[in-house]
Amino acid sequence: RFGGNEDTTGDTTPSTQDTQPSTQDTQPSTEDTQDTLGTGESSGAKILSGIWGAYADEERFAAYGGTVEHSVADAPGDLDMNNTDELTTKYLLPVEQLSMVKSAASLVHLMNSNIFTGVVFEVEGSVSDLAEAIRKNVQNTQWICGQPDQLLMAELQGHLLMAFGGTEAMDTFRSKLKEVHADAKILYDEAITA
Repeated sequence: RFGGNEDTTGDTTPSTQDTQPSTQDTQPSTEDTQDTLGTGESSGAKILSGIWGAYADEERFAAYGGTVEHSVADAPGDLDMNNTDELTTKYLLPVEQLSMVKSAASLVHLMNSNIFTGVVFEVEGSVSDLAEAIRKNVQNTQWICGQPDQLLMAELQGHLLMAFGGTEAMDTFRSKLKEVHADAKILYDEAITA
């Protein structure tokens, strides 16, 4: 797991203090100002849901989606755009590009996010510019609890899909992405070398 603080150079320093989401608290609180937070109703969550839906039962892994505090069990969930710490540390979105993202959703391996993390950002502006900035952040990250092997970034329907993880998890995800979204434009598909 990673999830530390971003320093002034833009490099992310992961931390082992990141905790697992509670599987008992899978619905957003009625006290939330965002009624749909974590429900997986954003366009990004629907993109991830389509890919996740193509997985056979034996290909699936224990996963959660959305913000840690309001996670959805075994499905993609919406992220809280006001939680800039989670967006910048867990999903490696550079602070300077926060304003480019209208909404976001995620799907993450429950036991270790470095095995698989997938996120879809709804982008205002240039998807390729955002991809380049996130790629730089990913490749400059100091990983703990096992460095992910691969990074995949694709543009589809005004969204940026970014996924990283172990080779096996990424091979399956890449295959399902191509199956469900044949029109996705692959921007980066490379080894993580940090």
